[in-house]
Order: sequence, then C-alpha cells, then structure tokens
Amino acid sequence: MSHPSTRTLRPGAAARRTRRRTRLAALALAVSALSAGGATLLAAPASAATAGVVEQMVTIQDHQNHHSLASSDGEGSRIVARGFQDASTSFWMSNKPGDRVDFARSVNGTERVLEMDTRDGRSTQFVHWWAGANQQWTLETAAEGGTYLRNAENNGCLTYHGVDREVTVEGCDGSMSQRFDLNGAGTSPGPVTPDQQRFLDRVNALRAQYGKAPVRLNSTLSQVAKCNADQMDQRRVSGHFCNSSGIASGLGYTWRGFGEVAFYGPTTVDAAVDGWINSPKHLGIMIGDFNEVGLARTGAASWNADFGTR
Repeated sequence: MSHPSTRTLRPGAAARRTRRRTRLAALALAVSALSAGGATLLAAPASAATAGVVEQMVTIQDHQNHHSLASSDGEGSRIVARGFQDASTSFWMSNKPGDRVDFARSVNGTERVLEMDTRDGRSTQFVHWWAGANQQWTLETAAEGGTYLRNAENNGCLTYHGVDREVTVEGCDGSMSQRFDLNGAGTSPGPVTPDQQRFLDRVNALRAQYGKAPVRLNSTLSQVAKCNADQMDQRRVSGHFCNSSGIASGLGYTWRGFGEVAFYGPTTVDAAVDGWINSPKHLGIMIGDFNEVGLARTGAASWNADFGTR
C-alpha cells in the first residue's frame, strides 16, 4: 500500500502557476465530462432542505410550464420568467448557513444574486451579494412534485405569474404557481455518492472533536479532485500529479486557501480516512481552516480530497 500524500497552498502559490492554468482547467473539464452525465433534477427533503444539495449551475423553471427564471446582468434587474434558456437563465446555487441556498451569477467579477426587494417585501431583483436574509432561500419539496422556494427574510414563497412576467414573493399557499424545478446545467458530477457522504460525515465528526466548524461538499472541488485520483490510479502510487489549485481557479473556484490529501491503496473510504487521520500533516488539513471539500475515487483504491476556503 502506498503512503498518503498531502499538499497545502495559499494564494501566492496559485500566482506562480498562472501560465499552466488554462491547460489544466481544460483537462479538468474533460475529466468531468466523463462523469457528468445529463442534467440532474434536484429536490431536497422538506425537513432538511440543503443537507444533500450539490452546488452547481441550475435553471429555475416553473413546474407546470417549464419557463425559466432570468435576469439581465444589470444591478437591480427584475427576475422574469422566460420561454428560453441562455446565460441569463443560469444561476450558481450555493449552500449558505442555516440550511439555506442562494442563486448567483458573476458579472464582471461581481457576484449578484436573486433577492426579494425589502422595499415592498414582494418584488424580486438581481443585486450584488451582501449576505442579507432576503437573498437566501430554503428549499421544500412539494408532495405533488416540484420544490417551494421560501425566502429566508419573510418565509414567503417564490411565485410564478406567467411567461415574460416578473416572479414575486407571496404568502405560501401550496399552489402550482409556487412550485419550481431546479435543473442542473450539466456542470455538476451528479448526486452525492455514498463514499462522498461517508467521507463528509467522518470529516465533520473529526472536526467537531477539535472544535472546528463543519465543511460542506462542493461539486467543483469533487471535479478537481478527480484529476489527481485518476493520475494515482494510473501510476498506482500516492502523490500529487495535478495542479489542483490551478484547476480549481480555472473552473471559477476563487479560493483563499486550498489543501489536498491523497491516498492510493485503501479499498474503502473508512480505511482512507483512518490513514489520513493517523498522519499529522493530513490530519492538519482535515481540521484546517476550510469550509468546503470535494472527494473523488477512481478505481478500487485511489482517493483524493480537495479542501477549499472562499
């Protein structure tokens, strides 16, 4: 069995690798395409809305007519249902504290999100991120199909009023107009695997022992991790054979801190985690100042986990 391997980076390390970023990002996209599959419909359990949400690019469509919510890039643009899909209908869904999510898009380096306008408690708009409760949503599965999007500011439900009309936040009434589908745009590696969930549970239990906040699973980091997992599987040895931090940057993951643990040899996720825990350097990464993680397994015995902070 090969010994586990570790790597930690800070932003200065990424700067030294700028010339290689484009090539390595292309490699990561090619790798992810092998495992991406088709679009994924996300429907979170009503009692634990975001616990299993995989962060990814989504379109938000009304459940009955399949019209997609859209906004122009301008600050304060209204959120309108459209009968087409393009860049204006794509939003990055990210986990936030308190079992919430937000829906964002980067515009010239500025993150803007779908929010309820607090001036009337009803209108919706596309505004720069400032961590307001009105910019965050909880997901609740509708028994009849679809998902309710409840605004964290007033617990009202996002409501569809027809194509080319603005969506609003209204009192939740369980109607068809308040049910939406969150459709993945093919940028995610798919649902959380049993290995990923077990790894996340083990890591967060470990972090709790050291008084550290839990990390959440990030699908982009899982894509990044697959590059090194594939390389170790081919070479049959532990090590760091991909510029993982550069790949992450190339995929739009703007990290402030980055760490990687790698292990070729174990045939179960528990054995891999045990090996990392027994290595001081690996343990340091797993309980380090990170808030997101991605795990990839290639073949029977190649494991790679990438930790990030944004």
